[in-house]
Amino acid sequence: MKLDFVRGHMGGNLIILLRGEQIPAGTELETAVKLMGPNYLHAHEAGILYPGSRPGEIDVKIAEPSVPCFISACGGFTQVLGAALVETELGRYFGVDLTCVPVEAVLLTGCGPTELKIDFDGQKALRIKTDMECFVRECYERGVGTLNYGEFNYMRVGKFIVINADHFNEAYPGLDYVNWNRKARDILQAIQHDFMERTGEIEPNVALYDWRPERGGDLRVVFPHYVQDDYFEPSCGTGSVALGIAIFTAGELGRLNPAESGWVTLNIESGGGIELGGPDITTLEIKIGSESVKAAAFSHSRVEITAVGEARL
Repeated sequence: MKLDFVRGHMGGNLIILLRGEQIPAGTELETAVKLMGPNYLHAHEAGILYPGSRPGEIDVKIAEPSVPCFISACGGFTQVLGAALVETELGRYFGVDLTCVPVEAVLLTGCGPTELKIDFDGQKALRIKTDMECFVRECYERGVGTLNYGEFNYMRVGKFIVINADHFNEAYPGLDYVNWNRKARDILQAIQHDFMERTGEIEPNVALYDWRPERGGDLRVVFPHYVQDDYFEPSCGTGSVALGIAIFTAGELGRLNPAESGWVTLNIESGGGIELGGPDITTLEIKIGSESVKAAAFSHSRVEITAVGEARL
């Protein structure tokens, strides 16, 4: 089997893009998971793309290798796809109007339509803004609130565990979020296992954050989803949205001033490696109501296409 692919990353979150019509029906997940393996293209997620019913509309399946399963949304995938639509032939293939300012596309994902707006200088994507409102709705549908592991409290946001690192360290002194010592890994895995048993979620997704930025942001984060396999996502779009919902729910947005429209902008340090924080900035915009987050959008400061080619299976 020969498959055309595009490979890229968002702050170290590795993504591959595949054309669905080249994959035999019924083998999509198996094929994507194999391609994401270390002997092939090595990635955190894969997007399988199909033409929608109109130009600029793309039907997508998003594959995650660790469970493995299809997932409803992936922010890094949307950012890499946004860059690929203007920097490779994918945009013309899916009928995207590259003369529009900004360039626009609509992704039909498992949680609903997801709009992309791409600032483009004629050669390179400058900024990709992903509308994540449908993922916000999904989080609330699955459940948002405080959970406990023993005497330690953390936040559940949909399929995400969101942990304030300072509170975590107070409960369990000696945790290392740079080298991820055995104590940090064991306790986090125990919390993940307990979370999945209690909620029925099948993915142990984690956002770990604190309010001690080092590069001019508002806070910093890392996404240690599968520490037992050294599988970290240094950047994560859905995780950033979950983080925004969590800090609103926990009453931690008081240090920021919402605009009259209700929108709040968070500059989140992430990316580059497994340590808390990073060299990049995820810009998250959330619209808050009296009791919940109503909408969200995000962009990332470093999105790159790294390879275009043909994979053979």
